[in-house]
Amino acid sequence: MRIAVVTPYYKEDDAVLRQCHDSVLAQTVPCTHVLVADGFAKPVVDEWDVRHMVLPDGHRDGGNIPRVLGGVSALNHGFDAVAFLDADNWYQPDHLERMIDLHHATGAAVCTASRSMHRLDGTFMFDDDKNDGRTHVDTSCYFLTRAAGAVLARWGLIPRGLADIVDTIYWQTILGARLDHAHQVTPTVCYRTPYEADYLRMGEVMPPGGKTLSVTDRPFAWFHGLPPQQRMQIRRDIGWPVRRRSVAKLRLACLAAMMRPGRAPALPRRDA
Repeated sequence: MRIAVVTPYYKEDDAVLRQCHDSVLAQTVPCTHVLVADGFAKPVVDEWDVRHMVLPDGHRDGGNIPRVLGGVSALNHGFDAVAFLDADNWYQPDHLERMIDLHHATGAAVCTASRSMHRLDGTFMFDDDKNDGRTHVDTSCYFLTRAAGAVLARWGLIPRGLADIVDTIYWQTILGARLDHAHQVTPTVCYRTPYEADYLRMGEVMPPGGKTLSVTDRPFAWFHGLPPQQRMQIRRDIGWPVRRRSVAKLRLACLAAMMRPGRAPALPRRDA
């Protein structure tokens, strides 16, 4: 298989980005590293063995647009599968080999990996039990084959207001698309965590610049503050499914909005 690894980068430190790239070079199977600069290109990257894509402006969406553009470009150039790796994370040397083996063994269109959690200085914390391939998958743990190419583009339709929970949303779109998926339980992705919850689990203080527990609450508050019609449209655009009861509740909210004086929004289709 021809494999491309897509890494969006923004303003990461050169040493951090180099660790990411070196881990791709160290894979036990051949692959091509695609680095996508989200508005802030690093000249040093042009000296590396990569495909370097440069976007003129930063999107401030957690890397969604760079992932989509890099991934779609790779598939267009004939790669059979696309893996993703955030700029501050890195792979174990056998990561891609395990993903390929999992795909060949199961035929799954979407293969996912387990991850280990690391402090900002890179030291090991624990193996993550949340990233289980059932309820949650981190963006750096995806291996998407050509059969999942159409769903890849949905990353780019997730609004900026939901960027901090993109992992949660995108996994739901994968499940909603009913794509065959398989999970590798051995942690092969190393995740540098800024989240307070992970440090609390270790009985440690969150480092400066870390993300507090409230970070993942804000996107949901933003989303529920939108008009019902807009919420329904976002769900439709990105294939973000909900329970039947939630859909019924949202339709009633849309109907109530239609009944307000001076407003005549369109009621969402029954197939939404």
